[in-house]
Amino acid sequence: MYEEISPLGRGVTLPGTLSEGSASARVSKLALDIDEIDGGTRLRAESPRVSVDIIAERIPGSEAMGVVVPWNDTTFQYTVKDVDRPAHGTITIDGTEFDVPRGSSWAILDHGRGRWPYSLSWNWGAGSGIIDGHRVGVQFGGRWTVGTGSTENAIVVDGRVHKISEELAWTWDSSNYLAPWRIESERVDATFTPFYDRSSHTNLGVIASSTHQCFGHYSGSVIDDSGTPISIDGILGWAEDVSNKW
Repeated sequence: MYEEISPLGRGVTLPGTLSEGSASARVSKLALDIDEIDGGTRLRAESPRVSVDIIAERIPGSEAMGVVVPWNDTTFQYTVKDVDRPAHGTITIDGTEFDVPRGSSWAILDHGRGRWPYSLSWNWGAGSGIIDGHRVGVQFGGRWTVGTGSTENAIVVDGRVHKISEELAWTWDSSNYLAPWRIESERVDATFTPFYDRSSHTNLGVIASSTHQCFGHYSGSVIDDSGTPISIDGILGWAEDVSNKW
């Protein structure tokens, strides 16, 4: 895994808000470009061994979940999660090109603006897939919104967001991140079974982070706004345990 840290955000350009311009980063040997194009978003990345060129399609009429999380009367974090965007393109590793096939590949948008607390921990889980002929995306958050009155939880079915306003109970084994995770509430009964743990750790004194982002498959069900359980069996995605000081 290749990582770069940009002190004070040097070399990074961000648009004012979602879909109002390009985002880019130039840090040492890493280059990132995210551009809005007709019908979607183009994602490009270049590093010493890996290059990426992927289109995340935007299906007309599909909804995304936007949530404002207040910290106090004057500061907040605004987040948008768009979890079921079909994707296609290529990934090249050490000169060998791999197809990201249309029809079985997915992209998830995570857009944020606002101000984070200096020290914060969270869980985040998301995934997308076709279940019984329906396009289904899941978005599960945890810990960082507790006490704010907001949550970032939802299931998306055929482009319709069904918001889950209750906090979720997350259970995982921090001594074995590849053991099954549980995510539960009145409307969520989900098990996440990982097959890979992408871990990274940084400690620069006042700036530090610890991340375990596990990739795997979801099973179980989520109740939609009408009270109907929606199966999430077989959805590919991730769940993560993150702590940051920034």
